[in-house]
Amino acid sequence: MFLKTFTKHYDLQLLPAAHTGIRLGNLVWKPFWGKPTLSHPGLPNHISNALYDIGLVDKTKWQNLLNQLDMPICQNAHLAKINIENAGKVAGSLLDGLGLGFEHGYMLQAEISAVCTKVMSNELRTQLDSYLEQIQPKLMRTLFRNPRKAYLITELYYGSVKIKVEKQHEIAFENRIAATKWPIQTDHTTDKSTAYVFAHNEVPFAYKMERIHRFNG
Repeated sequence: MFLKTFTKHYDLQLLPAAHTGIRLGNLVWKPFWGKPTLSHPGLPNHISNALYDIGLVDKTKWQNLLNQLDMPICQNAHLAKINIENAGKVAGSLLDGLGLGFEHGYMLQAEISAVCTKVMSNELRTQLDSYLEQIQPKLMRTLFRNPRKAYLITELYYGSVKIKVEKQHEIAFENRIAATKWPIQTDHTTDKSTAYVFAHNEVPFAYKMERIHRFNG
């Protein structure tokens, strides 16, 4: 399956690797035209912070909510069997996040495998829905600017990224990645290329978002 087909089928957005601190409940600003962005002037960065700012949750409930949203990765048997091809955008973003931007030119091919997810539980969805229903329309507009453009992340997608590198650049590439803390292994080599697998390492490559306005728990 190609990357574009995968994201379209599961209604996902790609996530820059630089955003390593992303968790369920992070807020996204989606203009009527254009791509979503993970920040916007005046918009809180996480739904728990928004609820805390207006006093719907105290500090203890705020921390509990964050803890609940920081759930472990769940291995989905169906997703785990999918190999996502033409994943150059994700691989390029990963290299950028590791400070290896110039290595883009070495990359021959990239794919994602061993896909797994974090999905917001039904219990948490119901809890958030209950909080959001308590916010009056005027306060909703003050808090989220335009609630129809404010979304929250309800699913995160992870996977191992395999990058094939031109054989002539193998030594230079390995010297650069040796300084990173990312778990990397050599998969196989040929006369023309060497493949490296970057394990997901708790950094998602895509997310699903749902609109704050009339959020359905």
